[in-house]
Amino acid sequence: SAAPPRPRGRRPSPVVASTRPRGSSSFSPLFSSSAEGGGEAAAPATTSDELLVKTSNALRRTSWLSWWAQVILTTISSVILLFARNIGLQQQQQQLIAGAARGPSGGFLFAGSGITLSFMSILWTWGGARLSRRLLRPSTSRISAGNLVRRAIKVGAALNMTGMLVTLVGAFVIVGELATKVLTSQGFGPFGAAGVAAVGAAAQTVQPLDVLIVQGNFNTLLSHFSGLFFSLFLTRFVDRLDPPSTEDDPRD
Repeated sequence: SAAPPRPRGRRPSPVVASTRPRGSSSFSPLFSSSAEGGGEAAAPATTSDELLVKTSNALRRTSWLSWWAQVILTTISSVILLFARNIGLQQQQQQLIAGAARGPSGGFLFAGSGITLSFMSILWTWGGARLSRRLLRPSTSRISAGNLVRRAIKVGAALNMTGMLVTLVGAFVIVGELATKVLTSQGFGPFGAAGVAAVGAAAQTVQPLDVLIVQGNFNTLLSHFSGLFFSLFLTRFVDRLDPPSTEDDPRD
């Protein structure tokens, strides 16, 4: 018997097994990890020296503690002195109207200079926190790390010492002006009671704002002291990284 005729139409295409894993999409190359390309992404190489790792951790923690302490104290000092300066300008205008104007206080100049140096120390301390990551590089040796930390300590200590000196001079000027006010209000001075009447009793008495100025100045002084303290704390690691030579120098 004759075979039944085969229906005309397109021949079915053979099914090809897909080699793409389930759950993958056409965008998988864009989001695929480096493991598909031959392994995981290599982490940044760090040093295996335990002393350098300890020094880096100590430098990072000390720098951030010093940075926060200086930022808080310097900000408080800046707000206090700016507020006192604005009040002082208003008082000078009132004294100018009354015909008893006084010149600007020299203590504000030294106090402002101390705050400026404190902000410079804050920026340098922030750079010390970034330096801690540089110590972890494999190319950094102990001697080079010791030189870098030593340089950071020297510059930071110089800024803080200069700031402390300027702030102390400002404190002496401010305290001297307060002492002059007290003595003049009590009738002691080159002009006696006549000087008090000419200048005005309100301008020659110690006011709460004067004490606030002293407080702001000493906050700046404490900011420089904290920066200096944390800088000197790191010297112990410098001695370990680059210890001084114990050999006696030859004498002639």
